[in-house]
Amino acid sequence: MTHADPEHEHEHEPTVQELFDLTGKVALITGGTGHLGPALARALAEAGASVVLTGRDEARAVAAASALPRGSDVRHHGLALDHMEAGQLDDAFDRALAKAGRVDVLVNNAHEAGSNDWTDVTPEQFTRQLANATAYFVLARRLREHAVDRGAPASVILLASMYGLVGSYPDAYEGICPASPVAYHALKGGSCR
Repeated sequence: MTHADPEHEHEHEPTVQELFDLTGKVALITGGTGHLGPALARALAEAGASVVLTGRDEARAVAAASALPRGSDVRHHGLALDHMEAGQLDDAFDRALAKAGRVDVLVNNAHEAGSNDWTDVTPEQFTRQLANATAYFVLARRLREHAVDRGAPASVILLASMYGLVGSYPDAYEGICPASPVAYHALKGGSCR
């Protein structure tokens, strides 16, 4: 075991800007026109990535992509994807590859919300919400296969929530807003692990 020389131990330590630099990378973000998507897409673009932004409405996705900041050699794209429709997942990933040439980062951000908490959710509603997790898995698997084929690293980002660790209690929200849906807890719990 060797010990680093204290005088030189920080010589090769990357800066924060270098650690977050995505210049030359392509990021695919689902749900890019929703609540968090535009801010996430903007941050990726500001870090230098070319962004492929998806949303259920292609015109909205294209408009959102065209509004992102651009550096030199950066191209942003918008595509239609309803990630709750399993038949669209492979096609959307293929279209992202056709437009951008590759994908280095996948941000699984899209989420179809439900409105029922654990006291009144039906089995059918709960099962429908599991399609969110299925989409995350299918797209992550496609990215992994793409990265292996390219012999290049790739990253998958899953957005978690405190509700992945604790359940919301419906009475706590009474008179304020609906309680957090139980299927959302299951989805975010899977993202936390």
